[in-house]
Amino acid sequence: MGLDALAPKIASHDEKSFEALYQKLNKLVYLVCLSVLKDEALAMDLCQETFVTVWQRSHEFRGKGYKSWILTIAKNKSLNYLKKSQRDVLDGQEIEIEDTSVSIEDKVALKMAIEHLSTIDSQIVLLRISGMKAREVATFLGLPRGTVSWRYKEAIRHLEKMMKEERK
Repeated sequence: MGLDALAPKIASHDEKSFEALYQKLNKLVYLVCLSVLKDEALAMDLCQETFVTVWQRSHEFRGKGYKSWILTIAKNKSLNYLKKSQRDVLDGQEIEIEDTSVSIEDKVALKMAIEHLSTIDSQIVLLRISGMKAREVATFLGLPRGTVSWRYKEAIRHLEKMMKEERK
């Protein structure tokens, strides 16, 4: 069942449909929050707040693009938090890398390398590696698709170069 088909069920407070939605999108929503906030604990909190808002406001959703609607809520909650706190939380980015085939050293090197990317490039990389297509990332970030594709390729090249240097 597609996400758009879950929207009316969630609007009528169908808990099983909401649970299915959460299982499908919780990691992606978390990564959106993390890409803005650069703080794992805070991103987790705002991820949960996003799903509470979705539960409370699903009746407001109209049309198609339920996933984009939810990701926009996550992004806006994160940006609003930054504005309200008036402090820079962008310096402490931590990224959870769950792939067990990646060595601890490579995980640390990758985390350090991503910290050196610009905010927009780190957002693009995190969203792309989380499974979003370039066109979805472009729509979500309000950028041309070609720009997203180019910036993603350049960021990956930069990360690969930094990872090689780190291993030396």
